[in-house]
Amino acid sequence: MGGTKEFIKLKGAKGQIDHSVTQGKVEIENEIVGFKCLHYSVTESNGHVEVTIVKKAPQELTIGVRTVPDTAISPKDFTHFDDVITMTKRETEKKIQVAIIDDDEWEPDLDFFVELYDPNKEEKNDRLIGDDTRCKVTILDEDFPGTLGFDKTEIKAHKSREKVDIYVTRSDGSDGTINCMIKTEPLTDAVSNMNAVEFEDYCPKHEKVVFGHGETEKMITIQLVNNKGPEEEIPLKKGEEPEIDGEQDEEE
Repeated sequence: MGGTKEFIKLKGAKGQIDHSVTQGKVEIENEIVGFKCLHYSVTESNGHVEVTIVKKAPQELTIGVRTVPDTAISPKDFTHFDDVITMTKRETEKKIQVAIIDDDEWEPDLDFFVELYDPNKEEKNDRLIGDDTRCKVTILDEDFPGTLGFDKTEIKAHKSREKVDIYVTRSDGSDGTINCMIKTEPLTDAVSNMNAVEFEDYCPKHEKVVFGHGETEKMITIQLVNNKGPEEEIPLKKGEEPEIDGEQDEEE
């Protein structure tokens, strides 16, 4: 249970996805300038994301470009960008690059924004009018958190035991912190004296199991209820010798 992701990964390769060319497909469009695409996805290992600014009018233009954090923050996930660019009359497009931070620990896909603003205004918080003056960047994490499962799917325990240990394993990756819930459930498919009963045969368990970064195994202990009393002594048959556990006592 480490977060959900859409299956659009460029698995095993560096790359960038431009989801759609949105110029002319927005409700409120800036008449002079805007982003060519409103949603970019980039793999973490790519090192940077490249966004394209489109100039729609044949005039020289000076605008400000800056990043805005969301679930992705600077400097942990990307390098903050804030600069003023100039486009000549002949230029119709301008590309800028924002550095992406690549770490070794898994985390969910993260977002930040790139927006255009007027650098001549004293109030820099107001971006340019239009839905296409802001685009979203999604950072795709290629590190894999792994898959959780039981080491064994069937374990037999003697009635005389006080507990049984069950191992939860993490395979196919161990990046980041993930967790799962474990819960004991009695067998209900058939009424049988072979089925264990809660509190009579074992203590129920319902808890959260957390795997830290790099951890691949966790042991879960289920307490058994041993109320059968001491085992009865079985009389020996003629000629049989008693079994002795461990080493025999040395003769004095």
